[in-house]
Amino acid sequence: MITRSAGQHVFIALGTPWLDAVVAFLEPKAKVDPWSFHGDMAAGDVLITVLDTKPRTVLCAETLTAPFTDGMSRLEVSEDVDTFYQLPLVPNIEKAMSIQFPRERGQIDDELGDRILWALHSTAGPDRFEIDTTDPTSTAAHARTLLGSYGTCTACDAPLRLEKYTAGDSMLFHSASRSFEQFEAGDDCPAVLCRKCAGRIASSGYTNLVEYMVSTHPPCPQCRAHWASRCSPGMPAYLHNERPWISVTGCVVGPNTPQWSCLGCQHSWGNMFELAPELDERVW
Repeated sequence: MITRSAGQHVFIALGTPWLDAVVAFLEPKAKVDPWSFHGDMAAGDVLITVLDTKPRTVLCAETLTAPFTDGMSRLEVSEDVDTFYQLPLVPNIEKAMSIQFPRERGQIDDELGDRILWALHSTAGPDRFEIDTTDPTSTAAHARTLLGSYGTCTACDAPLRLEKYTAGDSMLFHSASRSFEQFEAGDDCPAVLCRKCAGRIASSGYTNLVEYMVSTHPPCPQCRAHWASRCSPGMPAYLHNERPWISVTGCVVGPNTPQWSCLGCQHSWGNMFELAPELDERVW
């Protein structure tokens, strides 16, 4: 956890436009320069980066490892970065802490900096992380979706072309609720889509991403519902699966690990790892 020590100061940096900033954060080779700094900074000072999303969000906090003054082209920071993948909303921090969050880049009051850092790292007031992902105009929601994608398409997992000058043109955002803990029919989830997947979904006539994804899977042999998820080894990153068309099966896999699971009747079928008869110890 990054904090300020005596003699150190806190500075605000801006990531603008927000899309370029998230792209550059995910892909260091991206051909964009979205970072804006101001002030004379010393090694050990703390830098808080704010995105110009609507509403504004906080991306990360870093510690400088070398002095920086206006006019320099390179800012050196520690590899130890506090990244806030949930992108805390500036208005919620202001409300929770009864403060006015700085709008301009540059040095801020030490006490204010301490309060902002405390708010960013505190587990109190988790409502500051709430973002209305159903609002198609919420760029804060889009930024969070892109950051959480780690630069891949939500639908096909293909890498987005973030290193290109036109990285922003290679993706489209899908707005939907992400609040479900147990998936039910009609639920949907936000996504960042590559152009190919966005085109396929648009031409399919589906407006619900989850419904489209499961429509590409085989029907359940037990209840005949076209509502199957593809099984995948590993453990879920969250308490609930935010991609219902994928069912995580745990880290232990074997010849009986199923390939498909029905979201309706919970029936599982198929074999994730089909072995040739001469290699399958179950064949006598």
